[in-house]
Amino acid sequence: MAVQKAKRQVSIPTKIAYGLGTGLISVKNNLFHFFFIFYFGNVLGVGQWLIVLATTLALLLDAFSDPIMGQISDNYRNAKWGRRHKFMLWGIVPTAIALILLFMPPDGLSETALFIWMLVFLLVVRLGLTVFGGPYYSLGAELSSNYNERTNIVSVRELFNTLFNLSVFFFGLTIFLPSNDKFENGMMNPEGYGPLVITFAIIGAIGSLIAVLGTRHKIPKLNQQALGEPTKWTDTFTQFRKASSLKSFRTACLGYGALLVLYGIGSALSLYLGVYLWKLPSEQLAIIGLTPILSIIPAVILASFLTAKLDKKPAAIIFVTIYGLCGLLPYILYLNGSLPPTGSDELFVVLCIYNAVGYGGLTGAIVVANSMLADVADEMELAHGKRQEGVLFAAFTFAQKLTFAAGALFAQLALIAINFPQKIAPSQVGKEYSDGLAYASIIFAVVFVLMALFYFARYPLTRDKLTDIQAKLRAPNQ
Repeated sequence: MAVQKAKRQVSIPTKIAYGLGTGLISVKNNLFHFFFIFYFGNVLGVGQWLIVLATTLALLLDAFSDPIMGQISDNYRNAKWGRRHKFMLWGIVPTAIALILLFMPPDGLSETALFIWMLVFLLVVRLGLTVFGGPYYSLGAELSSNYNERTNIVSVRELFNTLFNLSVFFFGLTIFLPSNDKFENGMMNPEGYGPLVITFAIIGAIGSLIAVLGTRHKIPKLNQQALGEPTKWTDTFTQFRKASSLKSFRTACLGYGALLVLYGIGSALSLYLGVYLWKLPSEQLAIIGLTPILSIIPAVILASFLTAKLDKKPAAIIFVTIYGLCGLLPYILYLNGSLPPTGSDELFVVLCIYNAVGYGGLTGAIVVANSMLADVADEMELAHGKRQEGVLFAAFTFAQKLTFAAGALFAQLALIAINFPQKIAPSQVGKEYSDGLAYASIIFAVVFVLMALFYFARYPLTRDKLTDIQAKLRAPNQ
């Protein structure tokens, strides 16, 4: 049985270095969540069903590659690189290059050729982030065994995640895709996407490289654990079934997954909503996208406070409820005629408030959910005699990719259901289409918020239970 010999505390510089590692993941997520569907569907004119097919194939690939990478990482043995760092290093450059190429297809391609280009580089990006992301998230769980500090580590990571996300969205709309005389909305300008992706792929790659180099000094301490005999990658799904036998693992993953799918849907539809429902210019949409900077620090502080005072399950429920209400009320008020007129400055201010508060709820829920899974790693070690952060966090990395794939799928199905036209200026869209977007947003929010609350409410691990688990792990002859 693996034994935790001492609690590992993490310095602030190490936490910052680790947090910067989310750079490439965050850049990719933001580009996929907000720009991918709009770019390929509404700018380049790729058919909606082809986008659905591409994202579905990518999801099927992730369903196998993420757990396999987690199993490989868990069982890798290297005194110099530990279990995680070499894979993280390998994943950075190929992912950045593939991400750039994805958003820079050659001119003059047919729709079929565009689809093939999109699919190939979409799959390469997803594989590259599997190699980097699984070990990266697993490393975060290994850095500390302290109940509260695990939340703090995730909080720092989510702080940087938000900063990267906001930078891509804000500078993307204001510098690379601003409105101009040629385009009624700058989002329709195909020439702005390449420079945007090149700039932030490089920035994200640098951040991820800092994480590899800035946490390497922790490898000897991480390797003090008795890791047990390595198992083969072919045992991946056997190990995953062992993890799935734990109620804490199932409820944390399903609650987290439902939350992220809703975020993915909202992200995929956000530019359609901003351009065609709210009828706001790119500059105001960029400012709305920047408002989470007002709530990110309060959110991560509140997450640490609530988990310390109330425990993790009630904290998750509070944050999910906040996020859900902010995702529902604007559309209900719009359909009820209670919001300021579309395109008005008053509406812009209202949406800024809802977006800031809602993102704070989302951030808090993500922090708490990731902290939950670090605790589940201890429970699994006690139950099965081996630390398996890689296998456990493969489920969370898959959930993050599910954010884009399922979010894109549901968003595309909504656009298909309301027969939303492609490559059309905002002034040409009828009210029936904008109302359809509002109704779709309400339905998705209700369904997935209730799912997230249902599963988080059934999460069984508490502080006292984890204290007992860690005491048994430290006890001799266990």
